[in-house]
Amino acid sequence: MIGMWQGLVRGARVVLPVVLVGAIVQGLLVVGDPTPHVDWVFALRVVVSGLVMIVVVWLIVGGAATAVDADAGLSIPSIRLLIGVTSAVVGGALAGVLSPILPIVVAVAGLPVLSALAVRPWTAPIRMVMVSPFRTLLGFVLVATLFIVIWVTALLLGFFIAGPVAAMLTWVVFGFSTAIAATYWAALHRRSLAQDKPEAGASTRTV
Repeated sequence: MIGMWQGLVRGARVVLPVVLVGAIVQGLLVVGDPTPHVDWVFALRVVVSGLVMIVVVWLIVGGAATAVDADAGLSIPSIRLLIGVTSAVVGGALAGVLSPILPIVVAVAGLPVLSALAVRPWTAPIRMVMVSPFRTLLGFVLVATLFIVIWVTALLLGFFIAGPVAAMLTWVVFGFSTAIAATYWAALHRRSLAQDKPEAGASTRTV
């Protein structure tokens, strides 16, 4: 069974280019220091930024699920996962209108569900909590810490650097933090799946 750190190494071939390309695009979108106002150009930048974020998270979470599976090779993540990521990103954006803290809550709660969609649908989060309650709690703390670091990093970079460079660095931190968290959850889901197999075999022998 592949653990988180080994999974990160295996998934680097997907994560590195995805994160870097995504960060460059996000940086280019803030060239000219656009300010929020009613304008089709600004609206287009916002839409493109959201789409880039969805694709980046989709590929990272899907790549993490593949990286912790010894029998899996490179493949395009499922449409089911894409729909889940799109829902989470839109939900996080709407939550951010109410409070700047709420997107972090959405990310912390949504990432294990997205990893479950990539690894094993629907029942994986429940099974994960039953099999590894301590590791599940640790995962929530880890993800919350990572996204708080992203939030603080964005504030500091915006204060000291600003512009496209700050945007690129912020999205690099976001991408790698997401990769760490997604790989942790994927490995934990895979662990619970592995523990299900002996039980299934025992049940078959009993019958």
